[in-house]
Amino acid sequence: MKEKIKSFIRENKYLEILAYILQNNQLLNSSGDGTFSKDIDSVYNYAIGVANKFILQYNGDLSNKTILEIGTGYTKSTMLYMIKECNLKKVYCYDRFNCLHDEDEELIKKFGLDIYLDKLEYISGTNDELLKSIDINSIDYIVSNAVLEHVDNLPLLFSILTKLLNDNGMSYHGVDLKCHNRFKKYGELYFHTFSDKLWKMMGDKIGQPNRKLINDYLSIFKNENLECIMELKYFNKDEIERAKTYLKINDSSIEKYNVSGAQFKLCKK
Repeated sequence: MKEKIKSFIRENKYLEILAYILQNNQLLNSSGDGTFSKDIDSVYNYAIGVANKFILQYNGDLSNKTILEIGTGYTKSTMLYMIKECNLKKVYCYDRFNCLHDEDEELIKKFGLDIYLDKLEYISGTNDELLKSIDINSIDYIVSNAVLEHVDNLPLLFSILTKLLNDNGMSYHGVDLKCHNRFKKYGELYFHTFSDKLWKMMGDKIGQPNRKLINDYLSIFKNENLECIMELKYFNKDEIERAKTYLKINDSSIEKYNVSGAQFKLCKK
């Protein structure tokens, strides 16, 4: 029934706008609320998939390293699995809003990950909580997966992350620049047509996409004196041609919207 209601709302742009405004003011279910997944096994399999991605992207041996995960979400099992597989020294899991699901503890116990909880510290709250809980220059590896595109103040977050990362450390961030199903019926880039004021009304309290483009990220990295190696994905030609119409821009201006996703590997210069 819930999916049918969502589908009905998304058929009308103005209903969708209203629904997001109500959701943002906690008059509808909070963003991301709902069932944990079809089953715990599926959640665990997804978590270890993300963990293995983080392991693969690291340059070197993770044994006895300290990791900070940005955007833990529903479950701590991703980082607990990494502690198990990589013999990590310590992990910090950070969320702006505590999204941990009630079933997280059940998942952790089922797969025998509870014995690693003493190496994990969970932090939630504003970005300054990171500086209160973690020593400067103490993190070897900072990771996130489909999280940065939801961060409202990216320059502030990265000013803190740069302080926490040690001089020989690195970061890996996977970023999705698509619409996250918001007004997708009209195009993957249609969510860029709304004014900043209206967009804020529709989700500044629930972690909606921040609408940052690839050049915004690169500018932040430059300001923090971070070296960046990146792998980019692009929207297909039909999607870009469609976007030119509703964004009301020409060929030269559309280029900044071409990137649909990115993987960033960062280190201090």
